[in-house]
Amino acid sequence: MAKLVYPDYQHETMMKDYLQETYAFGEKYVNGDGGCQFYQDYHKWIKREKQNHLGINLEPGFVPATTYFYLENDQIVGTINLRHCLNNCLINHGGHIGYSILPSMRKKGYATAMLKEVIEICKRWEIYPVLLTCNQENIASRKTIEKCGGKLENKYYDEKTKETVLRFWIGEKND
Repeated sequence: MAKLVYPDYQHETMMKDYLQETYAFGEKYVNGDGGCQFYQDYHKWIKREKQNHLGINLEPGFVPATTYFYLENDQIVGTINLRHCLNNCLINHGGHIGYSILPSMRKKGYATAMLKEVIEICKRWEIYPVLLTCNQENIASRKTIEKCGGKLENKYYDEKTKETVLRFWIGEKND
């Protein structure tokens, strides 16, 4: 059974394997990895991630955030990043949560299970309702968000990415 864990030094090889498979699948960006893909030194990323979780020394434009790995049988099957609050950028693109599933593990229910667990964390941390976004073409992500209770608020065309973005809320905005 898969479980959410905080990234740690012991996960370095697993994360390298995760990134390698994702890139080999043809993806250029890994959602939900907390920026790990941009670090040559995994240990520096772990230090950075711990600071992000605490909201310490944030990079300009960033908000406090926590990254989790979704582990099963000593393999990372998913990554998910929970942003503790929204800024102007995240309100339109990104939302509170970004996630990805290892290409070989897709269509097995991991995304829905992982997202449901993080939504429960959001409730405990009083980050609720939760905003999620996805590209209109990402049918799998849309279905995952909807399975977790996401209600489409609107969609818009992002001039920067040249893609239509769907914005969903989980939970009532007036709760």
